[in-house]
Amino acid sequence: MLPLLQYHSNHPSSRLQDEVYASPLMKDIYAKAQALAQLDNPVIIVGEIGTGKKHMSRYIHRHSNRKNEPFHCFYCVDINEDSYKEAFWEHVEIQGSHIVLTYDAIEKAAGGILYLDQFSEIEERFMLDIIESYQQGCRQIYRFNMSQAPRLFISINRESYRKMIGHSTWKALLDMLNPLVIMIPPLRERREDIPGLISLFMQKIRYNREQWFNLSISHQAMEACLHFNWPGNVRQLKNALLQGAILSNGKQIEVQHLPFSLNWRLPYRLGKE
Repeated sequence: MLPLLQYHSNHPSSRLQDEVYASPLMKDIYAKAQALAQLDNPVIIVGEIGTGKKHMSRYIHRHSNRKNEPFHCFYCVDINEDSYKEAFWEHVEIQGSHIVLTYDAIEKAAGGILYLDQFSEIEERFMLDIIESYQQGCRQIYRFNMSQAPRLFISINRESYRKMIGHSTWKALLDMLNPLVIMIPPLRERREDIPGLISLFMQKIRYNREQWFNLSISHQAMEACLHFNWPGNVRQLKNALLQGAILSNGKQIEVQHLPFSLNWRLPYRLGKE
């Protein structure tokens, strides 16, 4: 079984998506992201599942003056009230002869980035509580050095964004945070980027399996990837190539090696010969 993809930071393919984009749209978005990296405003990143919202956050982090500080991700899906209270509410602790207040998630991201992954999937009644607790915690523990307060990044699914935008919760978020907003388009709206992404992911697969050094992709399989609508976006493309690499035994990925949704032909024969 292929291991989880892990890359050394000095390997050329480790700088994911810094240079692979061909579409003018994504080139413009990443150029603006570099400029936003120099600020400290909270950032809301909107996009479909799999478009690379977390990668965008890490890209900004890597190009900011916080790059050597933590990037702490808090996963918001399925959290309950106890979960967010544990992470964001103040806790009183006795340290020696002193009583101190601690904020778990905020302190883990001190000086760096606090990324709220899939923030739009939590109940609205929790959203404003989390933001208020974040702000209060920063004021409490970094009141003498606000530069150590973590910069806040919030991930919002595009469908949830469309529902939220007319609600009072969205207006309250804007009022509380005064955030920068980045919209990441789905892969089907920027097909020019698909060949570069395929090349990048193939490099990474080869790098992690030495015996797959000659892994390639056929013209027909490339065409199938270019014409597929990719409801799962970049993440789905990456997984499709990984499956293709496994089924081709690390040789040449053909159309029949791609997931069934990309291949109109059945992978087996029906009925009798």
